[in-house]
Parts: sequence; structure tokens; C-alpha cells
Amino acid sequence: MRRMVMTAADSAFGMTVLKKLAEQGLSDFEWIFGTWYDAKADLDELLNTYPELKERMKLKQVNMKSMEEIDLFLKDLAELETPTDFVHLPAPKAFPMQFKKLSWDVFRDHMEISFRSAVLISQAILPAMAKKKEGRVILMSSYYGTEEGTPNFLAPYVSTKSAMLGLMRSLAKEYGGKNLKINAIAPDLTDTKFLDEMPEIMKETVAASSERGRMLSAEEVADIMLVYLDPATDENGKCVVVK
Repeated sequence: MRRMVMTAADSAFGMTVLKKLAEQGLSDFEWIFGTWYDAKADLDELLNTYPELKERMKLKQVNMKSMEEIDLFLKDLAELETPTDFVHLPAPKAFPMQFKKLSWDVFRDHMEISFRSAVLISQAILPAMAKKKEGRVILMSSYYGTEEGTPNFLAPYVSTKSAMLGLMRSLAKEYGGKNLKINAIAPDLTDTKFLDEMPEIMKETVAASSERGRMLSAEEVADIMLVYLDPATDENGKCVVVK
């Protein structure tokens, strides 16, 4: 049986993956343990639409900036059977700003919410997953975190997403021999509420330069995520760019 831990289950990517899993049937899932922060109403609507998903879903509100809340989450997680899947999605909203105007607090928020939480949760569950020699892990990075995709004026976001790629490569190397497949998804700008604070001109520029002639949808990214969560997928240590 599969047992999934999904952080930021209330994000657009999280809810879309959950919806697609529910549509495919959840007969091979024992439970999904997800965190949420500020979109519980949307998540509840999804769970009410798919009763079987509601039965399998365990939810906990966690502010990833709070070590106290992360510690409580890890204690709850320790009481459950070892997961087989881990999907890490948390990220603060990105907004463009010149580097010289940025305070360290902005960098710290990005690092704590996205990267520190990824490190701590991975430390808590990967050793146990490795003992059972099974598992699929996805760390959410960004095309902007790759050398090719780095834009202007998003230093905190780019730095954190680049760090996520380094973490993924390190974990894939360390745990790859234990049948853990650890990869990162790196999508280009995606049309979700995450971009609410992004200037329209920036979004229009990305859409115009895309091969699609538009921004990505959450559904397109979720489809790729599901491929790398499939127990049959053998890729490990890969940064999967979605453009």
C-alpha cells in the first residue's frame, strides 16, 4: 500500500495532484498526510467532491516558518507507518525587487518556508523509507532555479529553488541505492494564485516567449509529477524542467 506525505496540499499543484489521484482511484493508497496553510476552504471542497479521498486524507495546518509547528508535524508523522511517497511543495509568493533593496528577512522567509522544511522533513522520513527500500520523492523547484531560466529581480526565489536542486541531487546520490527515486520538478511560470503579486507585464512576457504561447497550467505540471510518483518510474536525481 502507498502512503503519501504532501506538504502544501492546499497549493494549486497539491490540489491538482490529489484530484487526479482521486480520479484514477485510490485503491492502492492507505493514507495521504497533507499540510495546509491558508486555503483550507478550497481543499475541503475538493475532499467533499471526492469522498474516497476525504476518507484517506489526514490534514494538519502547518506554518513552515514556525519550527514549533514543524516539530509538532514531525511528531504526528512519526506515529504513522513509514510513507512511500513524499511531495514537498511549500513556497512563499515571489515578487520582483532589485537585489540592493532586499532585506535578509525576505531571503530567510524563502529559505525557511521552502528549503529548511524540506531538509527537516526529509531527515525525519527518508532513513525509514530507505530501510524499507521503497519510495518516490518530489521536491518542487522551478525553471527559474536553473541556470538557463534565471530571471532578473527574483534573487530570494531563485536562490531557494537552486538550493532545492542541490538538495535533490545530494539525496538522490545518498539514497538511490536503497530504491528511493528522488527527483525535482522545475516548472516555468504557471497560471495559479501563486503569481498574484507578479506584475502583469512579467507574466505576459513569459507567456509570449513560451513555446505554448501561454503560461503553464497546474494540470500540465501535475501530470508530470504523477509520472515521477509512479512506482514503475526508475528515474533518480533528475531535474525535470516543464516549459
